[in-house]
Amino acid sequence: MNKFYQILFIGSALSLGGCLSNYNYNNVDYSRIDIIGPEDSTVNNIINVYRDSIDFKLDNVIGFSKGLYTKDDYSKTKFNSSLGNLIADIIFKQADSIFYKSFGNNIDFVLQNHGGIRSSLFEGEIKLTDAYKILPFENEIVVLEISKEVFDEMVLFLINEKFPHPISGFSIMNDKALINKESSSNNKFFLATNDYLLSGGDNMFFLEKNSNVYQLGYSLRDAFIDYTINKENLDSRVDNRFIRNE
Repeated sequence: MNKFYQILFIGSALSLGGCLSNYNYNNVDYSRIDIIGPEDSTVNNIINVYRDSIDFKLDNVIGFSKGLYTKDDYSKTKFNSSLGNLIADIIFKQADSIFYKSFGNNIDFVLQNHGGIRSSLFEGEIKLTDAYKILPFENEIVVLEISKEVFDEMVLFLINEKFPHPISGFSIMNDKALINKESSSNNKFFLATNDYLLSGGDNMFFLEKNSNVYQLGYSLRDAFIDYTINKENLDSRVDNRFIRNE
C-alpha cells in the first residue's frame, strides 16, 4: 500500500545505495523531502537511524529570544519590522568582520528582502530548526560595490514597496535617506545583501549596476546561527530606521 512518509536526508549527497555507515553529518545542511512509494522495512530501518540523529541535532538549543519577533509587526508609518531589523543587523555584524579580514574594507549598508524571511522568532528557546524555518533558502551573503546613484535608486525602490525590506547601516526618514556613517569620499559604498537579490530577485534589478561583487562563502542562515550562539539572548524591536509619510 502506497502512502506519504517523511524522510529526513542529510543534504543532497546522501544516497541509499552508498555506504551510509561512513557518512559524516556533522557539518552539512538539513532538508526534508516527501517520498511516495511502497514501504520497505529494510530501507525504513536504515533511514530511521539517520532521521533520529538529525532530529536530535535540529532540536539543539542555540540561544534564547526575549520576545516574539516577526516580519509583519510594521505599520504604515514605522515601515520596519522587529525580525527584519534583527536579521539585517545580524548580517551587518557577521559579514562585516569577514569582509574586512578578506578584503580590507568595511560594510556600509545591508539590504535583505522581506520575502526571504519565512517564519517568526518566538519567545524562549531558539533551536537549530528555528533557523531553518526562518531562513529556509540556501542564500549566501555577497557584498556589492555600488555608487551613490545606485544607492539613491535603492532608496527610491524601498520607499515605493508594499512590504518593508530589512535594512541596516542607514535610515529613511520621510523619503530622505540618512547615512549612519560618514559618506565615502570616492562615491562608492559596500552593500551586503544576498545572492538572490544580486540576480534581480524581487525586482531589485538596480543591484545589477554594481561595479564589483565580493563572495564571502557565508550563508544567511549560518550568520544567524553563529550570531545566536555567541549572543545567546536575542532582542529586537520596531524602531525609527524607516519612517514613511502618512
